[in-house]
Amino acid sequence: MKKTGRHRHPNTNAGSSSWRGGFSLVEVMVASSVGTMVVTGMMSAFIWCGRQSTLCTKMAWSQQEAMTTAAQLTLYVRNASEILDIDEVEGTWVDLGFPDGETRRLSYSNAAPLLRDGRMYLQESGGAETIVANGLTEIQDDSGFTTPVFLQTSPKSLRVAYRVSEPASAGGRDANDGQYAACVQFGICLRNSEE
Repeated sequence: MKKTGRHRHPNTNAGSSSWRGGFSLVEVMVASSVGTMVVTGMMSAFIWCGRQSTLCTKMAWSQQEAMTTAAQLTLYVRNASEILDIDEVEGTWVDLGFPDGETRRLSYSNAAPLLRDGRMYLQESGGAETIVANGLTEIQDDSGFTTPVFLQTSPKSLRVAYRVSEPASAGGRDANDGQYAACVQFGICLRNSEE
């Protein structure tokens, strides 16, 4: 037998290549790392989208509730003929007199401030009570000063200020509801006053 310098592997056929199927350990490790990074990126994007969706829903609720409440309060106060009495200490209620002789009280109450479920009530002189809005809290600045909900700015005008955010679930307050809360302040002149 002649030696030609070429050695054949005993299991190799003459026409086949020397490549065997499968991946090396390095190839498997690189592919696993890339796959893990892609899946992690997709999960992060999914979680971010879910949080943004929740935030947008809460913002929409707060803004809608703020606009509806402002429209209702404006309607009630404008139709009054006089401001009979007001809570000058905390600014949580105001008594209004109407042209038909009726007296109605607008009042703000928040029994559980951490749950942000303050309510605005309209109390008729006969004792009937209507909820005007819920999810209200008082506006509080960074130094801890609380703006009164009702403030008489002149004998026939009233300033109303409140903060609206979706009431917290039974589990308690969100860590930071400032991202989606709507702060509302507006002045109203009594339209039916005699002056």
